[in-house]
Amino acid sequence: MERARVAARFCGVRAAPVLYARPMRRVLVCDDSPVARAAVEKKLRAHGADVVLCASAAEARATTTDGLTCALLDVDLGDGLGTDVAAALRRAAPALPVAFFTSEPDVTNALGPVFRKPDGLDAAVAWALAAGAG
Repeated sequence: MERARVAARFCGVRAAPVLYARPMRRVLVCDDSPVARAAVEKKLRAHGADVVLCASAAEARATTTDGLTCALLDVDLGDGLGTDVAAALRRAAPALPVAFFTSEPDVTNALGPVFRKPDGLDAAVAWALAAGAG
C-alpha cells in the first residue's frame, strides 16, 4: 500500500484513499420517551449505526426484523411491555440480540441485558454496537 502511494506521488498522480468498510449496524430502538429515543439515536448514529426508531410496542411489533443486528427496548412502552415486544421479535428472528434500556427498578422476563436510565446510556450503546459482531 505504501509502495503504491510513493509510486503514485513520484509519477505525479494522487492515490485514492483506501476505505475499509465496517459492517453496518441496524439497531431497533423502541422507547415511548422522545428524550430517551433521541439520546440513544444520537449516540448510535455518531458511531455509524442505522437506527430504526419506534415510539410504541405496536410500532415495534410492526417493524420487520430483516437486517436488524439488535434491538434496544424500554420496558414500559405505554401501550405494552418491552419484554413482550422482545418475545415477538425473537419469534420472528430467534438469534436477534435484545437488551433493555429502562428506568424500571425490577425487570422480569428480560431476554437480554438490562441497562438503567439515564446512567447506563453509554453501556447500552456499546452493547448495541458490539451485538451480533460474531
